[in-house]
Amino acid sequence: MRTDILDVHRFYDSPRGRKATEFIGARLVEAWGEARGLRLAGFGYASPYLAAFPHADRRLNLAPGAQGVVRWPLDGPNASSLIAESRWPLPDAAVDRLIVAHGLEEARDPARLLREAWRVLAPDGRLIVIVAHRMGLWSSFGTTPFAAGRPYSSRQIGALLDSVMFAQTQKARALFFPPVRSRLLLRAAVSWERAGARLWPWLCGVLLIEASKNVFAPL
Repeated sequence: MRTDILDVHRFYDSPRGRKATEFIGARLVEAWGEARGLRLAGFGYASPYLAAFPHADRRLNLAPGAQGVVRWPLDGPNASSLIAESRWPLPDAAVDRLIVAHGLEEARDPARLLREAWRVLAPDGRLIVIVAHRMGLWSSFGTTPFAAGRPYSSRQIGALLDSVMFAQTQKARALFFPPVRSRLLLRAAVSWERAGARLWPWLCGVLLIEASKNVFAPL
């Protein structure tokens, strides 16, 4: 059973959620630049992160049917769709960049989901999986969607990607500020983020793992 879509939406519409979007979105832009002219898709609850790439040629927001979906974007043609978790209504090699956010932690079959991601990704495409970090505070506080489902260690998510023919290309970390509602702490979130990345990187709230298709691996 996935977290209700309205609970996830309310979190991202809160001050904590906007800060999380800011810091995670910055890591995505560092990895992919503007993604100008590229075909982007997101699975799970990815609309806040797709919004970081307004110059992409196309942006698709794919949501698991067991969770529900919120229309996105609000100011243009709808780009959101409910889909089956491991059967996506896209042809092979349909997207250049793919973001999976709040997608793996509550998946019934994470490996099968990632095999579907492999199928729809172009041969030279890139995937970024955003997952709650097992050692971070965010996976322990039940007031955010990052505490839902199973968190991952760096080794676990790496092994999962390797098992479904993805080759890791780079790794980033985000969310070092505590997942609390305190306005005082939120005002200091930028300082927390900078200090954490430098002093205690193993305590990040989320891992961002970029991977490419390993087209030479045996089936």
